[in-house]
Amino acid sequence: MDTSDNHSKENHWEEIAQNASKHFMDIFITPEVMRRQEAAELPRPLDLQAAQIIFYPDRRKPTVRINSEVKVLAKMKLKPGIEKEYGDSVYANELEGLEELMLTEEDDPDSGHVTMLKFNGSWIMAFDFIYNKALAKKTINTAKEFIEAAEFSFSHQNWSAFADNLFSAAELLAKATLLAAWSDPNFREKTNHPAINSRYNRFASLGNVNPEHALAFNKLAKLRYPARYAKDEFTLVENEGNILLDSVKSMLRETSSITKANRAME
Repeated sequence: MDTSDNHSKENHWEEIAQNASKHFMDIFITPEVMRRQEAAELPRPLDLQAAQIIFYPDRRKPTVRINSEVKVLAKMKLKPGIEKEYGDSVYANELEGLEELMLTEEDDPDSGHVTMLKFNGSWIMAFDFIYNKALAKKTINTAKEFIEAAEFSFSHQNWSAFADNLFSAAELLAKATLLAAWSDPNFREKTNHPAINSRYNRFASLGNVNPEHALAFNKLAKLRYPARYAKDEFTLVENEGNILLDSVKSMLRETSSITKANRAME
């Protein structure tokens, strides 16, 4: 194992963490602390132990929380040899580090956040910039139903129903990807076929999704009209259908993984 390479990676992530924490402190937390101190709402000097920024999907002004205002669920890692049962008390000297920080149920599940906690003399920062997470998950679950319908149609070689259902699944997955990537209230509240198509292809052209997923989505978009309305000639062979089905299933796995991202750095 090349230890120098591992050391370089550690330094790289440490530098990213330091730059990110300074960015959020300078832009959001420090100005809010100073504003409250001017209004005599916080003491001078302030013993800062925790801070949190909530980013809303409707683009309203972020909320900044200081110390006891911070609301978070923390998944911590116990030190080797320490074992606990559910409900046991856990103390700081028994913890080795952080695995995950998540918003509580009190907050809008479609919001993003940055949470910073002082732990054993060091700062830990977690961030999740995936917007519309709850709505995206609901959209993904609906896409799964259309995939199941497409699989049933595939097994009976009902190619028109197969193409129509598989397109619906792919479009819903494209929409879920876009919902998680952008906090656009207009797209969240109202979308149509052209809007999803153009945005997803633009997003794909920037290298943000697997090119095979974009190809399958566009292929199904072309097949859907003749398949559904029987106005133009429509043909689909089993091998091509199988490739499209595999691509959309892969698209499902990738889209599902996007909505689970939640990064933490010390």
